[in-house]
Amino acid sequence: MTEGEKKSMLRAALLLAGAALVRLLVFAPAPAEAPLADRPSIADSLLAAGDSAVETEARRSRPLAAGETIDPNVASEEELDRLPGVGASLAMRIVQDREQNGPFTGAEDLARVSGLGVRSVERLRPYLRVAFSGSSPQVGVAGPEASSRAAGSAGGGTPGPASGARSIDLNRATATELQTLPGIGPVTAERIVAFRNENGRFVDVSELVKVRGVGPSTLARVAPLVTVR
Repeated sequence: MTEGEKKSMLRAALLLAGAALVRLLVFAPAPAEAPLADRPSIADSLLAAGDSAVETEARRSRPLAAGETIDPNVASEEELDRLPGVGASLAMRIVQDREQNGPFTGAEDLARVSGLGVRSVERLRPYLRVAFSGSSPQVGVAGPEASSRAAGSAGGGTPGPASGARSIDLNRATATELQTLPGIGPVTAERIVAFRNENGRFVDVSELVKVRGVGPSTLARVAPLVTVR
């Protein structure tokens, strides 16, 4: 190998070494950083969300104290979840039913909620207090005039208004008037009007159970307060 060839090979080796060094300096990976090190606000938000979820679960799972009761007309989903046998889904349905169909006028009215039957309501009764602010008589405490009208309805006849008592005509009442009845909220009132428009006049008060959202317990409460003419 001549001296010129040796110098050429040396220059080539030096060029290759320089290229390798440049490549290493330019394309070398940056030092690893701690996750979220430059975003402390995100980390704080995640920690706060986790703490909130833990606190919410703790409130939902806290057992009722001795003698403690819950009013289903005002209780939140978290409070209702504390009732024995009532989970998050059922608590949500209770609140939704209350908002759509009006307040519960008695513990037995909870049976209208999907997922709650009569036996379940009886099991929950010791843990419930139902504060209903309406002026309409409730089941079991109706006056003699209301009782006589209810008896007339049960016998198949068309109940008429009690002497001196104001009644609502199902065939003439507006949705606003129907909402004054116990257990009848805005949604159910609109359904009653829609049922009347689609199927014609009510012949008997008992036909109310054909309206979605009106069950036997609700019918028993409103029967003394309505009539059909």
